[in-house]
Amino acid sequence: MDKILLVDGVTREYPGRVAVSNVSFSVESGSIHGFLGPNGAGKSTTMKMIAGLLPVSSGTISLFGQKVTPEGQELKNKIGLLPENAPLYLDMKVEKFLQFIAKLHGVKNIREQVDHVMEELKLTEVKGRLIGNLSKGFKQRVGLAQALVYDAPFLILDEPTNGLDPQAVVELRDFIKKLSAKKTILFSSHVLSEVEQLCDQITIIHKGRIRASGDLAEIHRKFRQGLVLKIGLGTGESLPDLSSFGSFEIQHHSQLSNEEVYLVNFSSEKDQRADLGKFLIDRGLHLMTLQMESPELEDIFLHMTENR
Repeated sequence: MDKILLVDGVTREYPGRVAVSNVSFSVESGSIHGFLGPNGAGKSTTMKMIAGLLPVSSGTISLFGQKVTPEGQELKNKIGLLPENAPLYLDMKVEKFLQFIAKLHGVKNIREQVDHVMEELKLTEVKGRLIGNLSKGFKQRVGLAQALVYDAPFLILDEPTNGLDPQAVVELRDFIKKLSAKKTILFSSHVLSEVEQLCDQITIIHKGRIRASGDLAEIHRKFRQGLVLKIGLGTGESLPDLSSFGSFEIQHHSQLSNEEVYLVNFSSEKDQRADLGKFLIDRGLHLMTLQMESPELEDIFLHMTENR
């Protein structure tokens, strides 16, 4: 896949501090790329530089082969931005506001495009209401609508589901998946389970530096460092010596109503489930569960950000 966004050695300095230091990563065309970091990590600063809202102190950012700068208005029309605090004019009505944004970006069929976006985001029912009188969830939808109304091919979505009720979160998540068929999305969220459901690739930033970047499955594999198996035996049964399968460590043992559950980490990454299952059954044990376990993204995130 083509890399449409290249962030190369970017640093952003403020008087007395460095917000982002030598940051490099890329985003592939048609992907939903998760951009993760704790508060104060430099995530928002980086996204603002990508959107052309802040200049870089050093390094370069290129999008669609063009250098991103605060002066590049043409390129900004290719970027749909939903920052954490959506830029809304609270004293404007929803429809008029979206028409205004569309006009600013040179949209030709303004009414048609605004109607389409409002229908997609279920805003038609509130199109005549003042934005300031809307609920937090509807304001968030209007914020997303203003990022979509000029049909930019690259979207930067910072906490897009913030403030939405559970049903709206599911609907918006499905909508973002559908958007990725035609657009490339840089997606930030503190809900890590949401990132795992949406993203194939992630970048983790902490203290202004990149800690991990790339394919999510590959990051999972590297973090695992061996093969982790969940083994469930019958009630009261103990795990025999497994040293014939290589060095191992029992990470956790728990008792369920009808099962003894062991989480076992083998140093080798070779998948030995078939041989291991036969080994346990041949010893007269009741094998209830035998499955490969992957670390949760939360575990990886906390490890990379030095909080665990």
